[in-house]
Amino acid sequence: MAPLNIPLDALTSRLALNERFQSVRSQSLSNRFANLKPVGEFFDLKRLSKPRDMGDMQTRVNYNLSYFSSNYAVVFVMLSIYSLLTNLLLLFVIILVVGGMFGISKLQGADLDVGFARATSSQLYT
Repeated sequence: MAPLNIPLDALTSRLALNERFQSVRSQSLSNRFANLKPVGEFFDLKRLSKPRDMGDMQTRVNYNLSYFSSNYAVVFVMLSIYSLLTNLLLLFVIILVVGGMFGISKLQGADLDVGFARATSSQLYT
């Protein structure tokens, strides 16, 4: 069976993610969190209903992503912090990778010479 190759742009073009993330990048952090909606409105289960069709679902997703974007960002940050604190191996690996990339960048493109071995920066990144 041949692998199915679908370009990412074909999946994300209908959601207009590029324009949405452009507005996120242009806002300051304090302005971003000033737009937080109340928790009662964010988790209001009474307003949930099944969409009529795919177009209705797309309209709802676009509206909710823009209207509750600050709330989604806070939930994402909270879940990320929870994941890092409850999975110490993941935290260790992330610290190790960031430290390794920082150390490689300090070489400024020069080879790492340990005495018995020599490694280029492209070898160090892989």
